[in-house]
Amino acid sequence: MAPETLVFPPFRLDGMNQELFRGTEPIVLRPKTFAFLWYLVRHPQRLLTKEELLTNLWSDVIVSDDLLRGYIRELRVALGDDARSPRYIATVSRRGYKFLPSVTSDASESAPPSPLAVRPPARSTRPPIRVGVLHSLTGMMAASETSTVDATLFAVEELNQRGGVCGRRVEALVADGQSDERVFAREAERLITEEGVRVLFGCWTSASRKTVREVVERHDGLLFYPVQFEGMEESPNIVYTGAAPNQQILPAVRWTFGFLRKRRYFLVGRDTVFSWAAHAVIRDEVQQLDGEIVGEAYLSPSGANVANVVEAIAGSDADIILNTIGGDLVAMYSRALRASGITPSLVPTMYFCVSEVELLGFSPSDSIGDYGAWNYFQSIERPENKAFVDRFRTRYGSRRVVADPMEASYVGVHLWARAVEAADDDDARGVRESLRSQSFDAPEGLIRIDPESQYAWKTMRLGRVVAGGQFEVIWSSERPLRPEPFASTRSPASWTALLSDLFHRWDGHWSAGMR
Repeated sequence: MAPETLVFPPFRLDGMNQELFRGTEPIVLRPKTFAFLWYLVRHPQRLLTKEELLTNLWSDVIVSDDLLRGYIRELRVALGDDARSPRYIATVSRRGYKFLPSVTSDASESAPPSPLAVRPPARSTRPPIRVGVLHSLTGMMAASETSTVDATLFAVEELNQRGGVCGRRVEALVADGQSDERVFAREAERLITEEGVRVLFGCWTSASRKTVREVVERHDGLLFYPVQFEGMEESPNIVYTGAAPNQQILPAVRWTFGFLRKRRYFLVGRDTVFSWAAHAVIRDEVQQLDGEIVGEAYLSPSGANVANVVEAIAGSDADIILNTIGGDLVAMYSRALRASGITPSLVPTMYFCVSEVELLGFSPSDSIGDYGAWNYFQSIERPENKAFVDRFRTRYGSRRVVADPMEASYVGVHLWARAVEAADDDDARGVRESLRSQSFDAPEGLIRIDPESQYAWKTMRLGRVVAGGQFEVIWSSERPLRPEPFASTRSPASWTALLSDLFHRWDGHWSAGMR
């Protein structure tokens, strides 16, 4: 029986609650990182090969060494370890890792299974269908994107538990985009040309999507993109399962004007193509509503100017903040905003990129009363959603939260599988054709792909942040909205010209700070 609590002074691992303590001080670890550490600590003072770690911590997934190294780096930071003079985790060159301390147990009751441990899949004699999962496992976007990887792999496991697709096992190859649009393009190229994948599930930022778009179009592959975005593009090689502006941004702005009676808007974002383009959509809409943009500011790639951004907000007479910041910067910004005295009761925020996952990085009460605009919330009261959340937590741990991009990724995998089975082939052209007749009763509700744009029909929802880091759904479109890739306030050519100007402003990149 595995011990419930493992001790290697001054640290203690609580297996039942999946928590790490240094003395009495808790150290926050992501669930997957905890599972990695749990396996290391349960097998101390012996070589753990890369093959053993992958076999026991992942199933039906091929990952690069970058993934393992990313977890080791994260654990060394948490433990205060040094790779050059390790006290806890030693690297055995080209072979694996060794957990160095001796370990004792505090209890003999069995611990719950690792969140990453799964039953061995049934094997087929036919060659597997290889798919790529391309997200940031390291860097400033990792906290958001690793959860989306979990949801994608969860969907793949469900397919394999049901016999695979067309009688073939689905084999997922996970790659790390490192929160860098250039790395995303390189990894997409490698997955397609060297690993032989025909479909990618991934990308979070619009910058990463745009660089991967060039790759999948060049090789006639497919990308299923799961995140809300600015629209302004169409590609036969991308299936957009996240929201277009008319399914998220625009209804939210109208709601703040009509229901909250807000008139003075401050726009805050990151210096990236998504924020600049989304703000252009918002400015047009606010002007049509006869509201006023009283300020606009963008965080630098490092967030070094956060104090100046908050000062600009505090000095404005805004009665609502529209926030398009994603990744680690949003938590840094939120702390600075609250420290300045700006609270939801004084000036509420409408978030377009903060989900249940990002709220985990906020102080528990800091954002209660703020708002979020998404298509999916974990709190949606549908039997299909409750069953989905229960299954996901059984797989990954009872404390996990589920958010919109995770659900959209999960849905994308299942839509792809249905299209492959309908086409009886995983070739991109056949999948595109068969997607036109596919729908899926998703946790959020019925989803189908629009045959003209390859965007998804989606129901829009607004939520208010409540205690416990969840959203209470307070408004819904009640039915799926037809996607509109280009906001109607300007012509498609005008929107394309805006994007071109941004691309040239950043010297041929889709975000600031690329060198």
